[in-house]
Amino acid sequence: MTQERELASPCGLYCGVCPLNRAASDRGFAERLAQRMGMAVEDIGCPGCRPQHGMVGVMAGQVCETYDCCANQKGLEFCYQCDDFPCLKLLPSADRASELPHNTKVYNLALIQKKGVESLAQEAGALWRLYFQGKKPRPGGEPASGD
Repeated sequence: MTQERELASPCGLYCGVCPLNRAASDRGFAERLAQRMGMAVEDIGCPGCRPQHGMVGVMAGQVCETYDCCANQKGLEFCYQCDDFPCLKLLPSADRASELPHNTKVYNLALIQKKGVESLAQEAGALWRLYFQGKKPRPGGEPASGD
């Protein structure tokens, strides 16, 4: 499995742009992030869900239900390969949408389906910034840079 595939979760999140993933290999960054989040530095890094078979630290010791459904129960690599795609597990959530990138899952999965996981890996940084900094100038319009 390529590094891009390893970092692309079944649900469409791209772990390669996640601060917790960066903290797994950058001790100085991990220390700063741990202090900001009020966590122990040992608990802050995350290599992504695939290497951990769906059991990531932010899930409080539980296997992610979406990972379990897709990878373990259905034996699929990505949720878009499922006959039930998109399902309720992937629905956007308004709660904490400005903080958590989970509302990008269906878009990311469609991008993987259409252009391949390598395309998501290339575009993930810009998509991440657009998600957190972008603005919708009008309903139905594309997000615009918040700069």
